[in-house]
Amino acid sequence: MSPPGTRREAGVVPERMAPWLALVATALSATVYAQAFAPPRLAPLAWVALVPFLVALRRSSTGMALGLAFLWAPAASIFVARALPEAVSGYFLQSPLVSWGMALFVWTFTGSLYYMAFAVVYRLAGRRPGVLLPLIAAAGWVALELGRGRLLTGTSFFVGNPWALIGHSQVEWIELIQVASLAGVYGVGFAVVAVNAGLAEVWLAWRARTQPLPRAGVAALLACVPAAAALAYGASVLRSAHEDEEPIRVAIVQGNLDLGSRWRSEFYGRNLDTYLDLSLQAIDRERPSVVFWPELALTFHLADEPLFRQAIARVLAAGDAQLVAGGPYAEDGAEDDFRNSVFVLSAEGEVQARYDKQYLVPFAEFAPLPRFELGRRDFGAVRAFGRGASAAPLPTRAGPAGIMICNEAMLPEVAAERVRAGAHYLVNPSNDSWIAAHGFAEGMFDMVSFRAVEQRRYLVRASTAGPSAVVDPWGRVRARIEQGTRGLVLAGVRPRQELSPYSRSGDAFALGCVGVAIVAALRGARR
Repeated sequence: MSPPGTRREAGVVPERMAPWLALVATALSATVYAQAFAPPRLAPLAWVALVPFLVALRRSSTGMALGLAFLWAPAASIFVARALPEAVSGYFLQSPLVSWGMALFVWTFTGSLYYMAFAVVYRLAGRRPGVLLPLIAAAGWVALELGRGRLLTGTSFFVGNPWALIGHSQVEWIELIQVASLAGVYGVGFAVVAVNAGLAEVWLAWRARTQPLPRAGVAALLACVPAAAALAYGASVLRSAHEDEEPIRVAIVQGNLDLGSRWRSEFYGRNLDTYLDLSLQAIDRERPSVVFWPELALTFHLADEPLFRQAIARVLAAGDAQLVAGGPYAEDGAEDDFRNSVFVLSAEGEVQARYDKQYLVPFAEFAPLPRFELGRRDFGAVRAFGRGASAAPLPTRAGPAGIMICNEAMLPEVAAERVRAGAHYLVNPSNDSWIAAHGFAEGMFDMVSFRAVEQRRYLVRASTAGPSAVVDPWGRVRARIEQGTRGLVLAGVRPRQELSPYSRSGDAFALGCVGVAIVAALRGARR
């Protein structure tokens, strides 16, 4: 043992953890973290999942800590993103070995780099632990998630992706997630990580004597303040969350029809009868103002198929309804400029407006490395997609609709862009048939639901295979079709015009966390 008065007793250099134990702690942390997401969506685990990882980072050498941070991302991703190898296999027709290799590359390249940066900040800030260290750790974690969710994701998703941010795990705790209207999902994540870091300080003070145990207890209590404040704010918001105006009735049709991962000629025009039949049922039942179909529900080019448009018009005319549906688009029949689009059709079957997807998924919707054999995909009848240019909302009978096709709804900044452009509600047409894993679609739905709270807008999600749903501006699911079922759902939507604080300020809170993390790291380095 070190004699009294040494730096170890002062809490600067905790006793090292055996490397094998640090690896076990990291694997345990990643595994428990993953269980907080769907499935099985055991959200309370997120409040303790990071404790073993944080302890291991502080009680390991610098090189070992960086290695642990590097491994944490793929270890967690094996559970929360296990659908990725299957998607790679389906899209590129690769062997399981190659598919898993590509998935591991993506997980480390879009995750590990950020967790390694966090490890550096956390260790530097923890050289002299204080009562504010858990809050600094939470700021560092938010900084890494902001980088993972925003850095170079504008059109590429190459160096980051916002899948399974820790705040997403709390989507069903309605009181807590109201803080997202102020700080986005990052505000929720800050509260969760602060509690984890506070518990880690107590453990380190008890087992490694990094600081006096009473002071660690004070740090843990301070770490609970953000969560308590968020809950108090959420309770206050929900008490006043009532709407007097009459809702506009809408219908969502979920066909649950598999077109596979590739366009093929035999799919051209298929499934229209299913969508028309379900739409007619919705119209007969409640005469909705707008009917929503998913992404690429139209497996043909509208401009080339007047008979298909007439069939659609006959159904819509039965209830004087409007249709919002996804499908491919080619400008003037161009053979090399296809778009992944959403159309607004009148009751007469005329196209009133169109949105072309702006934020495409690399390799899945376009080929960023056309000479890379594994990255080449046969897009068949539509080849690759081109990017759209306009973010303007589409005019619908429920108000101006901000369209976010599939993965676009993963990005908070896209939803904010739609709202600032004048959207009164948000629409997320999605194709979830190409990945059979149950957890993928449920995880996507949890992420997308946050956009409703952040922007204080109703969200209509129309999915090919589900879940399809209407989420209100406070994150409450008002109507839902379960995954893997065919059917329809009727619900009310109220257009809203006011901007939430998050709509106005964007990621100011998360950027402030970046600043705190940098300052803390610099101060720690000087020590």
